[in-house]
Amino acid sequence: MANSDSALIIEWGMPTPGRETKALEEFFSHVQWWTELKAKGTINEFRMYGTNSGHLGVGAGFVIVEGTQDQIQKFTASDEFRRSISRVSLITQSLHVRQLDTNDNMMKRMQVYGTAVKEMGV
Repeated sequence: MANSDSALIIEWGMPTPGRETKALEEFFSHVQWWTELKAKGTINEFRMYGTNSGHLGVGAGFVIVEGTQDQIQKFTASDEFRRSISRVSLITQSLHVRQLDTNDNMMKRMQVYGTAVKEMGV
């Protein structure tokens, strides 16, 4: 398994009123799907988090999906991922998806930033 240098964070809010049962079904279906993706090597890892405080309508929980940059790009470009996001968007009040740099990619990113800072003299 290659080291993860990219990740994806998928954050959801509370279910749209009247869609709570469907939201639970989708959640458990997604846990099974992420487990299968990890077993197949499509992703390296996933971690689920539940929010304990704050504005739960906007951020009730999230999952971080880790992999190589290539794995994450292929995953987010897949029809299966796009269908997944479409389904979730129909049952939650809030949905945010962001791609992240991690580990080596984050170090490279900060080196580029450092170069820009020097060039700008700030």
